[in-house]
Amino acid sequence: MAKVSIIRHNPGAVFCQTAEVIITEQDDSVVRLVEPSGNVGTQYPADVGSQWFGTIQNLMASLALGGARWSNVYKTDVLWTTPGADREICDVRKNDFNAIYSSMITAITGCSLNSNRMARFTHPEGYPDPIALFEVQIKAALGENVELSSGQVDYGSWVDYQPSGASVMHQKEGETVTTLGPDLVKEVEFILEHQYEKQFAEKGVDLKTQTVWMEVLVAVDDAPEKTWERVETVRKVVADYFGDNRPAGLIYPVSRIPNLDGIVEPQPRLVSGDVEIIRSGEIVDGFSTWTAIKRPGVTEVMVSGVGGDNADEILSAIDNNIRAAGGNGLISDGVFNNAYIVGGADSSLNRERLKEFNSQFSGYYAGVAPAGRTAQFIPGFMDESYICGISSRAIFATS
Repeated sequence: MAKVSIIRHNPGAVFCQTAEVIITEQDDSVVRLVEPSGNVGTQYPADVGSQWFGTIQNLMASLALGGARWSNVYKTDVLWTTPGADREICDVRKNDFNAIYSSMITAITGCSLNSNRMARFTHPEGYPDPIALFEVQIKAALGENVELSSGQVDYGSWVDYQPSGASVMHQKEGETVTTLGPDLVKEVEFILEHQYEKQFAEKGVDLKTQTVWMEVLVAVDDAPEKTWERVETVRKVVADYFGDNRPAGLIYPVSRIPNLDGIVEPQPRLVSGDVEIIRSGEIVDGFSTWTAIKRPGVTEVMVSGVGGDNADEILSAIDNNIRAAGGNGLISDGVFNNAYIVGGADSSLNRERLKEFNSQFSGYYAGVAPAGRTAQFIPGFMDESYICGISSRAIFATS
């Protein structure tokens, strides 16, 4: 019989330092998932190199709590604080970070990179730590039957595909194409069909039916007045593409994506092998409310972004979704929460909103160890009426 144990290392009021999941499979092999909460490097001066050095140090320590190293990392999210409204300022920040990204990881950790990556400029407000230039979230997997390659985790009996985020950027006749023009529908369709569908078809994997999760970023700083027009357009294209096989997921505006000429960057998660995909059958804000990956003895549930104006109520809704998928609830089975606070131009109001959000969040987890968490300010979340939101993952054993 399979067994799942979740260890929440060094828990605080709203998140633990590292969430570790120990899965004993039915054949007695062991898989360990190690997921540090989002980290910054603000113990060092506010320049890109220093803070990246500090972030790596902090994440290494968090990985070590679960017995993992950077070579076990398969997923990386880079959340840049938006340095300014000007495109060129963002380009400089991006290039400065990318110039040292992989080389510094290798130099400090001694490990080669096996991870995907999805980056974005989030919002000028940044993160709970106001002097952070960026926050980074990573996920690691290790075990006797676990093999990592870029964007793929092979567990032996099943494969978890988590490619890097993609925009329209591609090579054509020896030239780099960064935009397809103003047609947003065409942009989204190109990414889904040419950047993802074709590459997965070559592996015998169907993007439309085997996608369990989809995160979609929509850049808006070039035209803030078009924020929700863009989000609704992209949401509809994604819905039309997947039809009855709608994955769980979330869509939200950000300042910019790494391809500064592009508007949209989605990132799917797909599975194949000895697994069953179960969808909730209920669509909210364009996505299945939850999707479950069920394999012999173990179920993993991805809960779509839930938005509103109260973190306690949102977490309760997530708890209900986990129970609907067969679990025991968020406190028992939750591994990681991604938190989103909608920020505006007034920094003092943004900070007050974060303070209230965290108070509600800690109230929900009062007396128990919370899951891992990353929090970020963004221009909006899922729907124009929401001022905050949360998405979540849970894992539990099944008979």
